Parts: sequence; structure tokens; C-alpha cells
Amino acid sequence: MSISSFLTKKFLKSLFFPAHNRGKALPKGLIRLLKKQPGFWDLPELPEIGSPLSNSGLIHDAQISISKKFNTKKCFFGVNGASGLIQSGIIAMANPGEYILMPRNVHISVIKACALQNIIPIFFDIEFSSVTGHYMPITKKWFTNVFNNIDFDNSKIAGVILVSPYYQGYATDLEPLIKICHLHNLPVLVDEAHGSYFLFCENFNLPKSALRSKADLVVHSLHKSLNGLTQTAIIWHNGNLIEENKLIKSINLLQTTSPNSLLLSSCEESIKDWLNKDNLNKYKKRILEAKSIYNELIKKKIPLIETQDPLKIVLNTSKVGIDGFTADRFFYKNGLIAELPEMMTLTFCLGFSNQKDFTFLFQKLWKKLLIHTNKSYGLKAIKPPFRIVQSPEIPIGVAWKSKTISIPLVESLGKISGDIICPYPPGIPLIVPGERIDQERIDWIEAQSLYNEDLLNSYIRVLNN
Repeated sequence: MSISSFLTKKFLKSLFFPAHNRGKALPKGLIRLLKKQPGFWDLPELPEIGSPLSNSGLIHDAQISISKKFNTKKCFFGVNGASGLIQSGIIAMANPGEYILMPRNVHISVIKACALQNIIPIFFDIEFSSVTGHYMPITKKWFTNVFNNIDFDNSKIAGVILVSPYYQGYATDLEPLIKICHLHNLPVLVDEAHGSYFLFCENFNLPKSALRSKADLVVHSLHKSLNGLTQTAIIWHNGNLIEENKLIKSINLLQTTSPNSLLLSSCEESIKDWLNKDNLNKYKKRILEAKSIYNELIKKKIPLIETQDPLKIVLNTSKVGIDGFTADRFFYKNGLIAELPEMMTLTFCLGFSNQKDFTFLFQKLWKKLLIHTNKSYGLKAIKPPFRIVQSPEIPIGVAWKSKTISIPLVESLGKISGDIICPYPPGIPLIVPGERIDQERIDWIEAQSLYNEDLLNSYIRVLNN
């Protein structure tokens, strides 16, 4: 089967990204464009259109107009996903050799930016739930303790990265954390890839957007949590702690010189779609429907985990002795395609199309899963073996470029990693270049490999010295 043939494959229910649910919730303006002659819209960077960094043109005008609506200094469209704009924000924030404070659940794109620019991460640990196997939202008390454990005299910290909401929908109250950072004159970049729609739904009992919590840079994925095409994203620039010129130079460093015109149109149309009052009311209705789906499944005694994002249905499979990877294979085989399998859970993304038939289909397959799947009630989520604050023993950029050899993970005890071990999704690294591999880390990764085929018989590249 060719790639193009597979793209036409039908599933019973697509509960994965992008959130437009295979076109059902795409913006009307984009649908009209896609109905034109195939490829008709595939244009170069003509003067009338410009690019995200042009001083004139339709893209420039759209970005200025959108930025004014949300009272930010600037915003820039991106066609390399949230990853590309997160990396641009990091490079704008820190110079080579400087430090950035970040939680352990940062996306792999952050690690790659550190390797590229030789920026040194200071990781801080996050509270962990052994019931779900998930990191928990960061509290002000926890974050204050993190700051109390940092040696500011010997670490030139250039800024802070925060992640909210997480992949599964857990959201942090960002404002008090950002205030702590600003008291230390540290700019904050928030990876809000999974919470773009929070910005449009204020006073709707949803988490407060990072943009409204005074973050200096905020990155939104327009395909994960709005209704744009895959690879579309936007970065918002706020405050005075990051120079606009530095941000523009950083975006220019990583941006393709041939940005796809369809994707740029998708950036504009997905945001305009949510600014339309009638459309916004429709999407708010979808959010209420999602809350109703959750409540109905709870009444049916299906073990769900509550998070702050109603569009995420997180099934606690471990509660009935089934790991999330086994459950995922079962649902996939039966046409209900989820987004994120993990050891203890399986996450479904409802997206923005009508999901009224989801409850019936889900209940039907859930009963079938319980009958036909072997149970193992010994499932246990092991707390990640991290200290409250720590940095790689060797800078990531140095380890990344060093000579390495590939060896089995079990033989890597005491070695310095030259590799990233990072199952995707969710794209959160288990180990990064420059970290020394201890027995606790090996045991932790091996425990996860019992249920995650990507980690079975793991090999790792270590520094050859």
C-alpha cells in the first residue's frame, strides 16, 4: 500500500490529532480553498503574500491584526509545528553556555535546541502520581522549593520554560509561577501546545491561558488544540524581557525559506474561525458535550481520570489490570483510534467535531476489552528517579557532538549518555545526552519497556571514552 492510499483509509472513530478530526472541523475558509483545483494554492513567497518575517504582505497584516486583538507585542505563524517555534523561543532566550530552568516533562524539541545552541538545562522534578503514572500540575509551593534549591551564584540562568497543559490535559495555575520568575527578572516561555483554545474561552471554567498569565513567550499548536492543519503553530511575544529582534533572528534561523502557503493560510483561518462569535459558540458547545461524555462514562463505572482539559478522555486501564499499550492495540484493531498509550492509561482526543456517538461505541468496546483481554493486577508506575534540581554532568551540546558507541542499555551503567531515549508520543525524554546513567535510571526505563515495545531490548549510544 502506498502512503497516499493509506491516507484515504477510514477508521470507525479517529480520536487523535489533528483536532479537526480528519477534516470534519476544519475552518470553512480553508475548506473552500481545498475544494479548488489540487495544488492551485501551492504558491511561492510572492510579494503580495510575504512570509511570517516580512515587513509587508498578507501574512504580515494577518499577524499584526491577530496580535492587536489579543493585545500582545507581536505574533508569528509557524509551519514547522510548535516544536520549531519553541526552539526559536529558546534560542531567543539564552546564549550558548547559559542556563535555562525547565521541568522534566519538557518536549524533546527543547533538548534538541539545547544541543544545537549549547544551552545548559537545569531540570527540576515534578510531583508524580503512582496511580496514573503521570506528572502532576506544578504548585506554587513546589516551585518555590525548586527556586530555593538553585545555586543562582554559579548558574547564569537566562530564562524558564514551563509546560501547561500536559499531553493528558493536566493544567497548572501559571500566574503565581510566572510571578516568581519575574521577581528574579527571568523571562518565561510556556509550551501551551495542548491548550491553544483556552485563550478563546475565557470565563468558561477552563484553565487560564499562559498569554493571560503574563508569560513572555507562548507557543500554541494550531493542530493539537485548535482546528488547523498539522505543522501549524503560532508564537506570541509579550512583555519586555525578550528582545523582539532576537526572537525574529531566532525564527529566521530555523524557518524554511519556502514556507508552505496552504499551512500559512491554515494558521490564519484557524484563528479567525475561533474569533467568529457564531463559530466560537459552536466550539463551546463541543466543550460542553465533551464534559457530558466524561460524566456519562463515569456514571457507567468506566475508570476515567479527570484532568483540566475536557477534550481529553483519559482511560485508567490499570484499574482493571490492563496496560495502556495492550488496550490501545485492542481499540485500534476495532477501529477506535486513540492518541496516547502509556503504562497505566490510554488517552483519547475528542477534537472539535461532533462526537455524540462516541459514548455508545466506547462502552461497547470497553465491555469487549474486559472479556477478551488477559488481566495483570501487578501494574505499577515507578516514580522517575530524579532529584529536585539537576543538570547533565556534561553539557548536552558537547555530549551530542562527541564520539559515541552503541551498547545495550543494561551494559551502560556508569556511562555518559550521548543519546536521547524518548518514546513518542508523548515525546518526553527519559534520558538526555550528558547524563550519567545510574542503576535507578536503568531499572526505571526497563520497567517501562515491559509494556512499551519501543523500549524493548533498548540500545543506547554512550560517550566513547
